[in-house]
Amino acid sequence: MAAAIDDDLAVRLDRVEAIEEIRRVLHGYGHAFDKRDLPWFLSLWTDDAEWSPGPDTLVRGRDAIRQLTAGLWDTVTASHHWSVNSVIDVDVVGGAATAVTDVHAMAGSAEGWAHTAATYRDTLRRVDGRWRLAKRETDIHRTIPVADPAG
Repeated sequence: MAAAIDDDLAVRLDRVEAIEEIRRVLHGYGHAFDKRDLPWFLSLWTDDAEWSPGPDTLVRGRDAIRQLTAGLWDTVTASHHWSVNSVIDVDVVGGAATAVTDVHAMAGSAEGWAHTAATYRDTLRRVDGRWRLAKRETDIHRTIPVADPAG
């Protein structure tokens, strides 16, 4: 009888630890992208990950994510992501999870700055003991240009 309780406790503890590691992955995405840290950014994805950062854009695989990220960094001169309201569901036994996170982002380019409100819909997998993004879809709700106060 005690073994069943211990097993249940072990699964519950694994779930709590998984949620915290997944939260670090979700927040790491914004930090790594904004700080232009490509090794960190790529470490957040599975090898076969799918990423859709907006409408009409979908890439598959870490190499395609690397290329898209480099292209975005060429056009987006600076960015800031703030992730909130994450709801994370984990199947620790199956090594799979889903998350829904709202995000407020600012992006600067040659055309100026813009605010964007969006929602990330994620699928994550545990690979070699670490949680990684396997799929990220981005629902962009609204993008608003920011007026330049100097000009």
